[in-house]
Amino acid sequence: MRYKILATALLSVLSLTGFAQWNANNTPVSGHIELQQEVRLATDAQGGAYFCWIDYRVDGQNGDIYAQRLDASGTAQWTANGLGICSHPLDQGAVAVAEDGVGGAILVWNDRRNGNRDIYAQKIDAAGNVAWATNGVAVVMKPLEQQDAKLIPDGAGGAIVVWQDSSAAGFDVYAQRISASGMPLWTAGGVAICAAINDQLNPRLETDGAGGAIITWQDKRSSVSNDIYAQRIDANGNALWAADGIVIANATGTQSNPKIEPDGTGGAYICWQDKRSGNFDVYAQRVGNNGAIQWTANGVSVCNNVGSQSAIDMTAKGGIDGAIISWKDDRSGAGDIYARRIDAAGVPQWAANGILIGNGSGPELKPNIVGDGFGNAILCWQDSSAGNWNIRSSKIDGDGTAIWTITVSAAADNQTNPKNVPDGAGGCIYGWQDKRNTVDFDIYAHHLNENGTISAISSETAPMKITVAPNPCSNSVAITLNEGLHDARLILVNAQGLQVRQLDHVDGTRIDLDGTGLANGLYHLSISRDKVRIASAKIVIVH
Repeated sequence: MRYKILATALLSVLSLTGFAQWNANNTPVSGHIELQQEVRLATDAQGGAYFCWIDYRVDGQNGDIYAQRLDASGTAQWTANGLGICSHPLDQGAVAVAEDGVGGAILVWNDRRNGNRDIYAQKIDAAGNVAWATNGVAVVMKPLEQQDAKLIPDGAGGAIVVWQDSSAAGFDVYAQRISASGMPLWTAGGVAICAAINDQLNPRLETDGAGGAIITWQDKRSSVSNDIYAQRIDANGNALWAADGIVIANATGTQSNPKIEPDGTGGAYICWQDKRSGNFDVYAQRVGNNGAIQWTANGVSVCNNVGSQSAIDMTAKGGIDGAIISWKDDRSGAGDIYARRIDAAGVPQWAANGILIGNGSGPELKPNIVGDGFGNAILCWQDSSAGNWNIRSSKIDGDGTAIWTITVSAAADNQTNPKNVPDGAGGCIYGWQDKRNTVDFDIYAHHLNENGTISAISSETAPMKITVAPNPCSNSVAITLNEGLHDARLILVNAQGLQVRQLDHVDGTRIDLDGTGLANGLYHLSISRDKVRIASAKIVIVH
């Protein structure tokens, strides 16, 4: 079926700016003396990214937390070699970062200033001004170990933080909400998400779309092996599902290392590595906003090939139809990178047991995956084909077809532990630890446009002028372009990056888009042809 174009809501045309500081030899983020490692990234919502890492420049033994912001041109916005976020004399580690929803970022980390590990946090704005106390505020500070925190923005300038906590016997899962001013909003010491017997480890969380969060973890309450559990909490920290969580998977053998993505309807996609067949395989499940399991009990098999599949990652944001899961795969004995999409109904797509993404002559490790905002996914990983470790990346569409595969960094010595975030325009920003100085690791970055280049997008792929009216709109939306389309694709994505509409085979200069049933809020519209973005806009829906 073909669609004629008609438009609703005034659309902004994306201006093309050159990425002057991005270059083929990569962009240094921090090259200070001593070791910098464990870089983490978050988008700055302006085409650039926040970088944070563990830094040993002060005494070489105890880590500190440093950060830098690169803008869309790759230009550092703060102090050269990074801004000190926490430089308390005792050790800080395991940093995580998320955008705060108002143009800044919030960081959390393990902190030993009190003798044992506690969780501390800091908020920083786009100009590099810290908002909370010097060296951060305590998210949780109590006996024994609180560690390995993860966070999401709370939608009000603060964050919801989850961690594993050993203040009782074994590790449990706790959470806390921190306000925009750095104040804990829930019970002192955090809300117990799961305090079942034995250990609960590796918690991960995502938004529920209503101010709360869905949290998943690996759980050994059975005393035999780890299983996967989940819990939903509201904005006040109240548990919405069964006490201590619901079972996502408790098959024979170990289920571990869960990852989670929102499904756009208040529920979540959860995937994990699963040893029910002897070797680690990849399984996935979808849970509804009421805690009801949506797919086959104990999960759908994404890959159960020979050898082990591990180091999983997943994205459902950026216009992806369902979720795309990536992993390291040992079926060939060397270690390659594979991926597979599973749709919203739980039906695996693409080739059985996944498609081969990276198959260099040596092992490939640590894949990361993000949605590009236009229904495609961008992966990165470390690759040993050249003898030392380099960084590689591949962009694939929703059908599993490779759009490009590119070496991000092939500098001297080793480049390892890559992370990536979307740039908001179909491309990607990368960060990794880099030993090209041959002495110790520094932090480097790179950017690729949607077409895999580091230069400005060519005029052939420059966005068309687009108008949407009315804006805000209610139901029927009309989209008008200054040039005619032929066999194009339209995707509408909500503020969480989840695809809510798709039209294929679009022709003409005007598209009718039905907004019936969509929630009030901001949406991102993109139009592509031959897998390349040609127009984009923002639409506000108010019923």
